[in-house]
Amino acid sequence: MRTLYQKGGPAVDLYDVRIRGGPGSPVEGDVDFFLRHARRTGGPVLELGVGTGRVAVPLARAGFEVVGLDLSPHMLAAARRKAVPGLTLVRGNMARFDLGRKFRLILIPFRAFQHLKTPREQRSCLECVRRHLAPCGRFIVDLFDPRLEFCLPERHRARMTRGRVRHPETGNSIRIHVEDRRNDPHTQTFSERWIHEERDAAGRVVRRWKDDLSLRWTYRFEMEYLLRLSGLEPIACYGDFRGSRPRYGAEQIWVCEA
Repeated sequence: MRTLYQKGGPAVDLYDVRIRGGPGSPVEGDVDFFLRHARRTGGPVLELGVGTGRVAVPLARAGFEVVGLDLSPHMLAAARRKAVPGLTLVRGNMARFDLGRKFRLILIPFRAFQHLKTPREQRSCLECVRRHLAPCGRFIVDLFDPRLEFCLPERHRARMTRGRVRHPETGNSIRIHVEDRRNDPHTQTFSERWIHEERDAAGRVVRRWKDDLSLRWTYRFEMEYLLRLSGLEPIACYGDFRGSRPRYGAEQIWVCEA
């Protein structure tokens, strides 16, 4: 399992300003959704792919004991800088981990599961989740529902924008676009090359860099089969964090029990 966040740098520095839960965002309402489930199950809570603590920190501030696991030391360092009581951070691979304890709620937010590039890794992760889930506990995982036009084997050269953000330290504007995208329907993976251009107040380009993102898409009934095969029972699947029915091209938000 490799992600663009393992090397650190701007991908980590900009994560919190790029991934926000505002209107229209794929993570809109996710923290409140997870909090509602945490209040129902109680703690402790395990978050896999904890990243900078975007989800874990609010859960810990709400009084839950939270353990966050991530493979990137740079993401964990960013989370540690937020230092809140009740949050423990562990470096590890979500595809194979053993924390020696059970959790009432286990989360894999915002597509972290899709960094697992093979069905073998995915099933290994889900089996680890099952072993760590307490009786009557719940598991929630969020991934995108693939749009078929983005899964075709063509190589896309057209620039796709990923928006603009402000650098959290300099305040400079950063424009993000996809320079190149390649899809592999055989492995159900795509790779994107992201170009970032940072401009100062005068509009001058002061820095330009690239990042490579690769994820695996998983179809809804494929995911349901993987969950059941791993000993997890889906009790709901939503298309967004408002609880809407599943729909094509939206989110796949699975709520499961052991």
